[in-house]
Amino acid sequence: MDNLLHYNEIARAVRLLCQSTVALTQDTDGTNQVAVGSNRLFSVGNDVELMDDDTTAEQYEVTALVGLTGVQLDSEVSGEFTVDKNAVIRLAEPLLPELKWVGQGRPLLMPQPPELQLPAIVVEPAVLDQPMTEGTNRSVRQDYHYRVYYLLHPAASEYGNQVLLDQAGKLFSLLMRDIYLGGSCWYAQVTRVDPTSAVQRHFADRGIELSVVEMELVARRLEAIA
Repeated sequence: MDNLLHYNEIARAVRLLCQSTVALTQDTDGTNQVAVGSNRLFSVGNDVELMDDDTTAEQYEVTALVGLTGVQLDSEVSGEFTVDKNAVIRLAEPLLPELKWVGQGRPLLMPQPPELQLPAIVVEPAVLDQPMTEGTNRSVRQDYHYRVYYLLHPAASEYGNQVLLDQAGKLFSLLMRDIYLGGSCWYAQVTRVDPTSAVQRHFADRGIELSVVEMELVARRLEAIA
């Protein structure tokens, strides 16, 4: 039976999205189009980069979006970028340009000292719901809950809270920009934003001063079981 639990798949898509990046779903084939799970991150005129684990990055311009899953570029792709080597396409100018580190798990376990990793984002898988009343004898609805933590240097001014919320707004808009999370789900939404996360207090208890905004993200799938 195929793996029916998609925590890591969705979490990877969220981590990539935070870095203004989407995974390719097919190897490049020498044409000027690349296939992704969702192209909602991109707009015509964007400068983008294609890259994978061991191929030199190439730069292109987006000339069209083809349906929901195609990105047309201004010239044919010369390199061979493969899914097996984690091929991705990303915005040349990231929407969170100051971001230094993105990880998965618990914020308190991020590389030390955490002050040198900021700004950082940590994606933590939470509860999976499978409502009994929403399924059939051939499928189940799955709601994956994630906590997305945005960790920032504390703003040392009377306007610190405004600065924090402005930065949180950029991440919020980015997560809502692609409601398909790179094709890993059929709908996703940020359902809660907490600008005074308890994680911030846990860091403070360790003598580490930083600001933490916590967002809850829910990704929904309809999973075939037969």
